[in-house]
Amino acid sequence: MGNLWRNSIHLLLELNILYFFILLLYLDSGNLPSFAGILLPYGFAIAIFGFLNNKLPSSYVAIMLVAPILALFAYLSSYSIGLSLIIGGIISFRAFMYFVEERFISTFALLIMSFIWMPFVYGAGTLVDYPHDFTLMILFGGQLALVILLYSGNAVIQLNGNRYMQKRVVGATAAVLLGIVAVSAVFATIGKYLITAGLSIFGLGVSFIFDILARPVFALFGMLDWTPKSSGPQDEGGIEMGEEEEAETAELLPPTESLFDNPVVVAVGVIVFLSVLYLLLNRKKVNNQKREMQPEQQFTSTMTKKSGGGFFAGRRKQKPPENEVRKLMFDLEQLALKKNRGRLPNETLEEWLKRETSFNESFMKLYAKVRYGEMKLSPSEVETCRTMAEEIRKVMKQWKKAS
Repeated sequence: MGNLWRNSIHLLLELNILYFFILLLYLDSGNLPSFAGILLPYGFAIAIFGFLNNKLPSSYVAIMLVAPILALFAYLSSYSIGLSLIIGGIISFRAFMYFVEERFISTFALLIMSFIWMPFVYGAGTLVDYPHDFTLMILFGGQLALVILLYSGNAVIQLNGNRYMQKRVVGATAAVLLGIVAVSAVFATIGKYLITAGLSIFGLGVSFIFDILARPVFALFGMLDWTPKSSGPQDEGGIEMGEEEEAETAELLPPTESLFDNPVVVAVGVIVFLSVLYLLLNRKKVNNQKREMQPEQQFTSTMTKKSGGGFFAGRRKQKPPENEVRKLMFDLEQLALKKNRGRLPNETLEEWLKRETSFNESFMKLYAKVRYGEMKLSPSEVETCRTMAEEIRKVMKQWKKAS
């Protein structure tokens, strides 16, 4: 269920970016491409690769088989034949990558592409007076909402069985989405007028301050005499003599040569350039060798540890929590570490307890209230936690130390 949710949202994020590519073909005409031509192939791709995967070939032949079916829906939604085949091929290929080979693009990379490409298309539409610019803004906001839904949905699925925390996650997600919608509504209605008024007031204030500061400066400039003064009349003979003397001086001066015309200077410059280039390349090579040796040294040092309980020995000693219920869980983890049967790096407490002990769901619910809900338990609940923790401790004490 978690993989289906993640793959579906990731594929929808990519199709939103693809839709903005298709928009470039419709900017001049002013038309809006059909949403059905994208969403219908998207839904059928999930149904085919997500639920009928076992009946399809596991090779890239499946992409070629499914692509024409998806292209048919795009063609029936008023797209051209060539564009429909492109849409069907892309959706079929990406769905195969997600649902069959489980090779997906990271959410961060999709967000970076969205922030680069979508505002660019929106700006191009503004330049050509595209009539559906508000729809483009909604699609860009929907891209951000999909990311929020992706992470909140994964959190709800991982908290399966803990209804309290699931409600907290759903409530927080709804509050964030409503906040985004409210802010967008304000900026779309009275917000733009408020921003325009604020910038106008700011501009008037800046111009008023600079007007006051500039008046003394212009007053000082006004006190100066800016009229040019003539050096007196000169006869034509004196002017001709001056020109003849300048011409004779120019003939006596030797012609100046450029510094780069000297072959010695050019040779020295080439040698210096080649030396600097050699040093830079040699330094880069040394750095690459150090990077290659560092993982090998870490692996060797990890595998040649002589004592201390294997991979868990490198963990730093943590300070016990002050809360009593959290301290009970902390003590259980410390006891498991001594037996070399502690939690794996990517394993949750619930998964670890299910794997190693007799899992007690009520104990995890009480612990989740304290750890994640930051709630205080009643004395009877704390006593219940002590009893259940003691039962788990008895199971752990019977363990033999793992090799």
